[in-house]
Amino acid sequence: METTIDKLLDGRFALEQPKKGYRMAVDTLLLAASVPATEGQRALDLGCGVGGVMLALRTRVSGLRIDGVEIQPALAQLCASNIARNNFQGQLCVKEGDLKHPDLIEEGVFDHVVMNPPYHDDKTHLRSPDPSKALACSEGDEADLGAWIACAARALKDGGMMSLIHRYDRLDDIMVNAGAFFSTLVVKPIISKEGQTPKRVIVRGVKGKGSPSRIDAPPFILYSEQGRYSQEGESILRGAKVLEFF
Repeated sequence: METTIDKLLDGRFALEQPKKGYRMAVDTLLLAASVPATEGQRALDLGCGVGGVMLALRTRVSGLRIDGVEIQPALAQLCASNIARNNFQGQLCVKEGDLKHPDLIEEGVFDHVVMNPPYHDDKTHLRSPDPSKALACSEGDEADLGAWIACAARALKDGGMMSLIHRYDRLDDIMVNAGAFFSTLVVKPIISKEGQTPKRVIVRGVKGKGSPSRIDAPPFILYSEQGRYSQEGESILRGAKVLEFF
């Protein structure tokens, strides 16, 4: 596998990733920025890939322990290498395996679960010819969106928080699947420019019983009218700041 080594968050961490196939995108940094973690907490990244979310989140929040789970051996190996590259051994770790495996993930111990599930349904979307990218981006019959959300709920403490990023047109699916596990769901649309239709959405869910309440947050606007990152986008993607929901 050919790889590149890229500097992210204005050079705060380095990431080795495949030169072709699935590569870290803006979504990765936005998701990491959306997690309101604090020092001393534990977080879990489902489908962590080469570790982009884990590294960005730990770069912003010192003293945070993060576990990652990745099904693709080559990506899990790169993730482990990236953890060492950025001197986060002992704070970050990655396990290779399928999130559906009952013994892979501790249950009820995490303060945060973060995930960027596969965006595409094989029944309606043509798979990428790149096998690694296809696996990262396309849902399988046994690991659909509902399975990812259920896994997050099992791993979380009561009152813990799930944070996920997905396509905006899958929001109804997210809400239906999350409603069984989360008492509060906060929806943050992501739009490219003011007035445009959202293509992505970040959803936070607080684990709890009862009928879920939905809270709609103002949209995050990525670009200014001049085509540069917005002030908030610049502070997140270069300044490693938190993504404020309200």
